[in-house]
Amino acid sequence: MLIPSEPEMKIGYIIASREITENGKSVGYMYRGEPDNENDSGWRVFSGEETQEYADDPANFAMYNASTIVDSDPSIRALLGVQAPVAFERDESGRFVKVDHREG
Repeated sequence: MLIPSEPEMKIGYIIASREITENGKSVGYMYRGEPDNENDSGWRVFSGEETQEYADDPANFAMYNASTIVDSDPSIRALLGVQAPVAFERDESGRFVKVDHREG
């Protein structure tokens, strides 16, 4: 699946850590699971620096249009069409590599 160009990006919403959206950090880890509803892409994005305590607090996350997250970190754009279940982590060179991910 190709991702349409902005502003036509319509893959659904992404749930993102406030570390990315409010503190300006780059995406360091992202996974795609089953969507929660028809508007949800299933993507969850993190800086990779969140503690478990931080991640356990729903107030630290919000739902965003995919184009909003791509605007803040364009490097994720090419990955958004990958089907669930999948996870990626940024390696030391700054490239995303596929990793194992288990929800729950």
